[in-house]
This record gives sequence, structure tokens and C-alpha cells, in this order.
Amino acid sequence: MTVTLRLPLPELAPTPPLAMPDQALGAGFTDPAAPGIRTDGKARALRVVMLTAPLCVTLALGWAGLGWFALDGRLSVSESALVAVTVFAFFWVALSVVSALLGLFWRPRPQAQALHGLSVAILLPMYGEPAAATIGNAFGLLEGLTGKSRHRFSLHILSDSRSPADAGQEAAVVAALRARQPGLPIHYRRRAANADYKSGNIRDWVTTRGQDHDAMLILDADSVMGPQTVLRMADRLATEPELGLIQTVPRVLPGHSLWQRLQSFASEVYGTNLGRGFALWTGTEANFLGHNALVRTRAFAASAGLPHLPGRAPRGGVILSHDFVEAALIRRAGWGVRMLPEASDSFEDTPETLLGYLRRDRRWCQGNMQHLRLLAVPGLNPVSRFHLLQGAMAYLASVWWLALLVLWALPGKGGALPDVFAANPFMPNWPDLPPVTQGALMLIVTLMLLGPKLLGIVAHIRDRGLCLRHAPGFVASVVVEIALSVLIAPALMVHQVRAVLRTLAGFDGGWMPHLTGRPGLGTLVRFHATETLLGLGLLGLAWFGQLTPWLLPVAVSLTLSIPLSWLVQRDPAAAWLLRPLGSA
Repeated sequence: MTVTLRLPLPELAPTPPLAMPDQALGAGFTDPAAPGIRTDGKARALRVVMLTAPLCVTLALGWAGLGWFALDGRLSVSESALVAVTVFAFFWVALSVVSALLGLFWRPRPQAQALHGLSVAILLPMYGEPAAATIGNAFGLLEGLTGKSRHRFSLHILSDSRSPADAGQEAAVVAALRARQPGLPIHYRRRAANADYKSGNIRDWVTTRGQDHDAMLILDADSVMGPQTVLRMADRLATEPELGLIQTVPRVLPGHSLWQRLQSFASEVYGTNLGRGFALWTGTEANFLGHNALVRTRAFAASAGLPHLPGRAPRGGVILSHDFVEAALIRRAGWGVRMLPEASDSFEDTPETLLGYLRRDRRWCQGNMQHLRLLAVPGLNPVSRFHLLQGAMAYLASVWWLALLVLWALPGKGGALPDVFAANPFMPNWPDLPPVTQGALMLIVTLMLLGPKLLGIVAHIRDRGLCLRHAPGFVASVVVEIALSVLIAPALMVHQVRAVLRTLAGFDGGWMPHLTGRPGLGTLVRFHATETLLGLGLLGLAWFGQLTPWLLPVAVSLTLSIPLSWLVQRDPAAAWLLRPLGSA
């Protein structure tokens, strides 16, 4: 008789929680677990092109400007300032043109099949958004991913909603989905206090649940992603152990209003090509947009804990635009950050009105201005520093453009008051140029400003094809998008300048939920009063001959801010308008 003894199996100790310490901003840091990464020669060569080509263009522009103003034998203070401001402003324009040009040469990299699976947590941070639609999108992604690969996926709803009613709706939606699909792993938690906003929400999950997952797919409440795109990202993270973060190039969902259609058309036709160029020259020093990205959990925990900046908000306190900073810290620690344009089924939403867009932009401005304080953090990769500078310049550029317009508006010789201003060394003197030269100058400036759009159109037609039947509608859509963008640009400039000045003056806008609904005429009048009055003032200067004709379109656009804002929040009557090629 044989007796079998069954000894109890030893209990496995639970995996200890991950620590996510604040990163020191006064000393460098390298993650011991990081395998290390080196920039390939191709990316280095492209970076040389990205920096030297725009610099050469803008220096040539500045030299030509100085020569033009020196035709009368003198160079005033305002003429010198005008050339300096023009050169600085156009450097960033030229940078976009070169990046778009590089996008034409992008080709998808071969996809390697993962030999081992990852445990991926889909993180859905929420802050009072509609529960059914928001959670439903993420749940649909989880359904599409389940059982399709070696990777394992789970959904984690991370609520920061302040309203008990919102929280109750979220819990009810989660309970209904669990009942419908009891086999799918769906987790829900709501924080009692939303400390540090979204970055604090993610950090709380990392330090409590992150130890059980290799990676986290970070979504926004308005994110929509396709299963095949997520699987491609997971395979890439599994086969390239040196990567700490993979970012897609999100495109904007079409939405319903004309403003949403404008944003969607621009992101699809122009933005896709710009993103490809960006991916080429950044290589493994790319950036993080805060959503639609796959992040290696332990790399994030070890290297991306954000401290509070010294001082009070808006310049100090919580880092609002946390994504750029997290990418810089991950790269500093020795992990790669890559943009993956071939993961193309990646979308986000945008506010349905211009007013809602500008309100959100005000918060982004406050966060991006904080980046200026981080440019000198020890150990950052030079490309990461450039990303931080670009984040701030996205808003400071409007200040430069406004300064450029003011300098152009200054009266000089030949104006209505020549006796007052003709001999003033602080005022610009506009030398006469032959009509052919003026036309060539205007053509060059226009091509530079429209360059990213024109190159994006070329790439879009190459990728999608353009049949004769669709050509008129596509051409009309391009014309409408460019026309409305040009008309709205001065109002955007004014509001961004206001946002910069508010931040510098110490006004803290905090973290506000997205504005929903379409405002009435009275709200639009109050919101756009500043740019409307500014436009009327410029028209008054034009009436008295004290405004260069170059600024007349800007004056008209500012004056029309209220009707333009009302127009773009309407639903377009034509279903075909502002639809990219190949869209349903």
C-alpha cells in the first residue's frame, strides 16, 4: 500500500507596491534597470537638418530685411526690432515646414512579433465626463483586445469626479458592464481628493496597482483607439526592451460642429504628415502627449515622479502640463521615448466650440509656461529640452507675432502725419520696392506660412489617392479650412497673449473640466470683446491712413470674431464638407 503525502504549497508573497519617488530637479538621475539607449545616426543627421535649415532661412530673411530698411541710409530702432522679431517668429514657421518636408519621406518600420506577452492595464482617468459614452469607448477597446494575442489586458477606471451624482453614474455603468461581460477584468476606483489632478491620479494607481502590470495604456476621457493599433504598440514595447514609452500620433474625431470638423480635417490632412516628420527626427527622444500612449510601468515609476515646483501657482506648484516633463525624465533615466505613426487608429476629441477650445487652451498655456523653469534641469537630453522650449513657444509665439504686428503698424514716412514721424529715429521708414519685389516677398511669406499644409496635402493625396469625382469636394474643403483658419488666427493670437499675460501676472486658472454646450450670443459678445474692440481700433487707424495695408486683413478678422465664433459652433449643412479623402 502506497501512501501519498500532500504537503501544502507555500503561499507566494504578494508583489510589493511600486515606489514612485519625486524626481530631483537639481541633480541628474539614471534608472539602474534601464538597459540604456543610443540615438541612431539617421536621427542625428536629420536633427542637423531640422536646426540648420530653418536657421539659414531666417538669417537670410533677416539680412534681406536689414538691407531693405537701410536703403535710405539709416536704420531706426523700430526697424532693427522689427527685423529681430520677424527672424525669431519665422524660425518656428520654418521649423514646421522642414518637419513637414521630412514627413514625406517617412515609411513604416517592419513590425516584429512579440515572443512573450505583457500584462497591460488600460487606464481611463475621468473628471466628470459623461459616464456611459466615456467608459463605453474604453470597454469596447477591452472587448476587441481580449483573446487576440499573447498580451493580457484589463480596464481600470480612475475617477477624480467631484460630484457624487457623477460618481454614482460611473459606478452604475461599471456594474452594468460587469454583468454583461463577467469574464472581463474591469476595475473602478474613485479618489476622495483629486490631489495633483491627472498626474496624481495616474501616480496613485501606479503606487497601488502598478506592480501587477508590465505596461499601462494611458487614455483620455475622449480617447478612441483600435485594437490592432494597441496590439502593435504592445508588440513593439515587448520586442524593444529599451523603450519606456510609445506615443501614437492622435487625430481628431470629426464631431458635429464646424469647429470640430475643421480640427479633424487639419489633423488628418496636415497633422499626420507633421507627426511623421517629428517621429523621424526625434527617434528615441520623442515626446509624450499625455494620452493614447503605452508606458512601461516600472520605468515610469522609477523615473517620472513629479515634484511640485517652488512657489505658488501658476508659475509654481503642481506641474499642469505633466506629459512633456514625464517624457523628458523617462529619457533622462535611460529609457527611450518613441513616436509611432504607424499605430494609426488613434483618435481624440476636441471641444465643439471655439470658446471651449480657448478655455482649455488657457489651462495648457499655464502648464506649458512652467516648462521654462525646467530647461536647466541636470541630465536632460538636449532634444528633451527642445521639446520643453517648444511647449512654451506654442504660446509665447503669439506674443512675438503681436509684437511683429505692432511694429508693422507704427506710422512712418508717407503716412498721414509725416511731419511728426518722418525724422523720428524710433519709427520705421518703409522704403519703396518695385511691385515685382513686393509680390515675390508676399509669395515667399505665404508659402512659408502655408508650407506645412501644402506638404500635408501632398502626403494625404499620395496615401489615399484622389479620383476625379472627389477632387472638387476635397479642393473646396482645403479652401474652406485655410480661409477659416486664417480668419480665426488673429483671435487665437489675442487669447493666447492674454493667457500668457495672465500667467505672468500670477492668475491661477487651475484644472477645469471641458466646457460643454454651445454658448449664446451674449456670452460670445462678452468673451470676444477684446479682439473685437482691437479690430475696430485698427480699422480706425486704417481710415486715417496710419495702418499698413498688410495689417488690414488682421483688422477685419478681429472685428469679425463674434460672428466667426458663432459660425464655427454651428453644424455644417454639407455632409461632404471638410471630409478627408477616403472617409465615410
